[in-house]
Amino acid sequence: MLDLTDEINSMISERHMDEEKVLSLIRDMLVSAYKRKFGTDENAVVRFFPNKAGDENRAVEIYSVKEVVDEENWYDRVKQIPLDEAQSLAEGVEIGDSLEIPLDPKNFEYSAVQSAKQRSQQVVKEYNTDRVYVDAKAMEGKLVIGEVKKSLRNGDFLVNLNLEDTDAIFPVRGQSPRESYEIQEKLKFFVEKVDRGEENRGRDAFRNKQKRGGVRILLSRASKEFVRALIENEVPEITTGDVEIKAIARHAGVRTKVAVDTRKTDIDPVGSTVGKAGTRIQTVMTECEGEKIDVVRYSDDPLVFIANALIPAQVRRVVTIDPATKHVVAIVDDNQLGIAIGQSGVNVKLAKMLCDWNIEVKTQDQFNEMEETMQIYKNVDSLFKSEGEEEEAPVLTNSEIGIDPDDTPLTDIGLDDKLVSKLHDVDIWSIQEFFDYTDDELREKGLSDDEIATVRNSVEVEEEEAEGGVFECPICHTELPAGTEVCPNCGAEFEFE
Repeated sequence: MLDLTDEINSMISERHMDEEKVLSLIRDMLVSAYKRKFGTDENAVVRFFPNKAGDENRAVEIYSVKEVVDEENWYDRVKQIPLDEAQSLAEGVEIGDSLEIPLDPKNFEYSAVQSAKQRSQQVVKEYNTDRVYVDAKAMEGKLVIGEVKKSLRNGDFLVNLNLEDTDAIFPVRGQSPRESYEIQEKLKFFVEKVDRGEENRGRDAFRNKQKRGGVRILLSRASKEFVRALIENEVPEITTGDVEIKAIARHAGVRTKVAVDTRKTDIDPVGSTVGKAGTRIQTVMTECEGEKIDVVRYSDDPLVFIANALIPAQVRRVVTIDPATKHVVAIVDDNQLGIAIGQSGVNVKLAKMLCDWNIEVKTQDQFNEMEETMQIYKNVDSLFKSEGEEEEAPVLTNSEIGIDPDDTPLTDIGLDDKLVSKLHDVDIWSIQEFFDYTDDELREKGLSDDEIATVRNSVEVEEEEAEGGVFECPICHTELPAGTEVCPNCGAEFEFE
């Protein structure tokens, strides 16, 4: 009987393995050695007993179970034992009985013992890998504190996260160009990815193409998710869900833009994120070695969001050039142009990434020149089209453009084509829709007082004509006597108040 008290206690305490796992490992190791020696393990039995000190399951015995047979029928030395030999080991045995014969593992062949040891070591390694993987996987997507342990030749670092013999990798791409790192320095890291990697160890391992399975943990301080995690730790309103980070764009070591929003009217998402006197965002910037962080208000209106994203620059207005390609121009004052673009174009690049729009920044004069150039190209393009190639605007029905069948389209009251087009641009298609707005609301849509008066006067003229006894059908322009309810020419129906 083997007393394995020290070995079992060591595996439980040092390897953090539970007792059942340790006993199962020892059982498998002994059975493996038995099979190596005898060619089969069908009749091998392993049992654990209390040791001399009375500790349970700390001593082990392996038995070979053999059938008692008559000597004339004894042909299998591994699974059978002759009657006279069996009786010398135990009294009262008879033919057909099973006899458990204890074996001393020390008498197993050296190769069998070594093979069993290697198998046990592999099992321990796999167990540790599984446990480390579970612990590391729980860290994925979170902030952790680690100690810089070693610098590698390729510029990567190994970082100790207190996961036994497993070190995390802090690759060059995860390092901020603004920072430098010292051995034994403790820092916060974002755990980007955890997987079961294959690692090459040493020059000989490379030459022999030997690979060792392990847990690969990738860290970062340069990703935008690192900044997200830092802000989430500093802003309790994000944890409670009152404030939401909608988007982040980062140029590590230079600048980061964070868009925040809230559904609660009594909460300022930017103020909550920045903190009183900027204390919260300053803590994050300090952790990033002074990297600039802009917190902006998110908006469902892309033009408003783009203007917000270009802070610290002040934007006068944003003009959509092509919604299909998401191309806009942000117009700023001359003294704001450099601020909006930023050093090496970083500010506008981050705004593009944050909003997912193609943003150009121009002054008013530059924009005017841009409009003139676009008009020239349009005019030149038209020169190369023959009359047959001229594109005509499709004629849409009232239902196709969303006008109620009872409403009068703007095109039917004798307005200038340019004014009609301008009204269409602000989504006004009928005279009834026009009168739904006040003059102030129409001015906000870009209409001048003269244009507003022109539309109103056009309608008043028709009303005056109707009062004089004659009015014009707004559909086919036929003059009809006052009171006519149905146009005899086009079938239009009228109501009079």
